[in-house]
Amino acid sequence: MSTPATALAPGLTLDEMRATAPIPATETIPPDMAALIEPDSGIYIRSKYTSATEFQVGDPPGATADWRVLEVDGQIRSTVPGLEQTELKFDPNAASPDGDTHIEGYRPPWVEQRYLPELAPYPLAARRSGLAEDRMFLEPFASEAERFPYPWRTIGKIYTPTGGGTGFLVGPNLVLTAGHVVPWDQANWWVQFIPAYRAGDPNPTPFGSSYVSEFRGYRPHSDPFGYDYAVCRLYEPLGNALGWMGTRSAGDSDIESRDYTSSGYPDTFGGRPAVNFALGIRDIDNDAPGREYETVQHVSFGWSGGPLWYFAGTDPYAIGVTSGYEKDGFDPVRDVYAGYRAMTDLVRFGLDNWRP
Repeated sequence: MSTPATALAPGLTLDEMRATAPIPATETIPPDMAALIEPDSGIYIRSKYTSATEFQVGDPPGATADWRVLEVDGQIRSTVPGLEQTELKFDPNAASPDGDTHIEGYRPPWVEQRYLPELAPYPLAARRSGLAEDRMFLEPFASEAERFPYPWRTIGKIYTPTGGGTGFLVGPNLVLTAGHVVPWDQANWWVQFIPAYRAGDPNPTPFGSSYVSEFRGYRPHSDPFGYDYAVCRLYEPLGNALGWMGTRSAGDSDIESRDYTSSGYPDTFGGRPAVNFALGIRDIDNDAPGREYETVQHVSFGWSGGPLWYFAGTDPYAIGVTSGYEKDGFDPVRDVYAGYRAMTDLVRFGLDNWRP
């Protein structure tokens, strides 16, 4: 439920995150939850006739011990298509809402929580790109992926026909991302979310994946944009097994006094998740009821849609999603995150209307 944001505990600093002991899991994951996040792959067949679609196979040219599927009836796809898109309009002259709200996250009792992830060295490819040297990326847990901690497991890679970006779980079957990441007006569109994705690992999809049945949000009118967010409804309720992050409108006066974390999948990391710590907000632009939160520049393409978040005591809350970057006057180039009440209102709509 939405509650006043002032009820939250103060945000943890990086030193406090480092010093805080993990919260252990207290239960074993139930079989139905374990089945929910099993890796899934293969072709998909859509048929308007019956569930028993007919097809035939043939020899692919120059290949041995392989078959090529020849469609006869139905539509054979390598993705699951989405069904509905809803574009919301915004009023640039809208008054700021009274009070801030937050929506609580969820950590399943079978999931360990860690305030800092295991970290691996800064990758050479990213260093050559000219990105900041303090960037780190999350260490893979290939042999024990089921123990990958909360809330880091809620963040994942998004793929679409037009590219993709980053997204994060905000409900049992809800993913929040940037509005410019989702494929507006695409025919036969699809969106895939892969939590904790790690390209190059023996198991790059340790918690399975899900396609999106519909999304709802704002189509960007500028870059960056204070309304640059969309909430996606997953076919599979991955959040019931993995947990999800809380969200907060965060328009209060103490927002600039906190340290924030930014997480995402920059292209320079080659499909590996990255994280920046101890980010401070340098400026806030008001697009009521949306806002642009500006930090020092670090992110790159692919990071779009990733959360800007912090720990309020033991609970993680996202205050915005990565929208882009900008330069104002004599100010340096800064990353911009879109957030505030229009964002939490989207999450609330999903929780109220799209629960599995």
